[in-house]
Amino acid sequence: MIRLRTTHLFFILCIACRASAQTFDLEQFEQVFRPRLRFDARFQPDVAYRDTSGRFSLAEATAVFTVPVRSRFKLGFEADSSAQGIGDFLNKSVRVRASQVLATARFTGREVQLGLDSIGARRLMAASAGLMGVKLTRKRRLLFWSASVNLSEEDRTFDVAVLRGNGVIGKLHVKGLRRQFFYGLAISYSDRFVVPLPFLGGEAPLGGKWSLHYVVPAQLALGYRPRSGTRFLAGFAGDGFRSGLEWQGERVNMNHAAFRAFVNLRHRVNRTIQIRADAGYAITQGLRFTGSDSDRTRYPITPGFSFGLGVNVLFGNSVAQRLLDEVLK
Repeated sequence: MIRLRTTHLFFILCIACRASAQTFDLEQFEQVFRPRLRFDARFQPDVAYRDTSGRFSLAEATAVFTVPVRSRFKLGFEADSSAQGIGDFLNKSVRVRASQVLATARFTGREVQLGLDSIGARRLMAASAGLMGVKLTRKRRLLFWSASVNLSEEDRTFDVAVLRGNGVIGKLHVKGLRRQFFYGLAISYSDRFVVPLPFLGGEAPLGGKWSLHYVVPAQLALGYRPRSGTRFLAGFAGDGFRSGLEWQGERVNMNHAAFRAFVNLRHRVNRTIQIRADAGYAITQGLRFTGSDSDRTRYPITPGFSFGLGVNVLFGNSVAQRLLDEVLK
């Protein structure tokens, strides 16, 4: 029983790690917390299971829509007698009151080829909606948060769908043009499990055009920027998802978890459009079915490649972008 619970927790943490890594990729922080349209597609060619017949493959597409609900950016002046020198006086006396709340919706479609006995290709759908926001604190830290509810089911199980939820709160500290760090707490609720996941991340310059990017425990990567608007990122990251599925006449949860090596390219075409391409290699991955009476619930999968493309269409007023460009730089 201990082994099963430990494995179950591993799958949940991998899924939480994926969410954490995608949401708080530091280089893209100002894009996440701003009005935008985002489209992503990823394909993992079929690979064999380690200890059973059949092959596994995965294709998925995601669309994200984010719009502002309430925005505030106000400058004021209040003399600070504790300042030392003119520069310090001006820095401490200028008061910036800034915040923004955004509504976001995400839709994901997946086609999974399971290849297990009678389980062939299955179509999975996921939808989430929620709010996210940023606020500048008196100490000039950027407080960020998000809360959402979601459904993730096969088309055959939507009539018995299970509602899930996620929340994140944290702070971003800016220590210069290329040195920042953030920390906080992510909480995931799924099928009566509540998983709190503290995280710590940031970017640190390594000299020249190189930098270190990290989100503990989700991601570790090395970045290279040959020119403004273009960045290569190579490293390791946790990955995974959970969805309801009909199996042997009952609804179960299918969990896919992986630990990947990846190479990622991001390029800003103009002020509005940004494109992405990535290639990954799942060093270890597997499936686990929970909520089933079957004797076997774990299916290790052999390593395999994955490939992805994406685009961001940015629009509207972004308080996070303005704070990073004008106040916190």
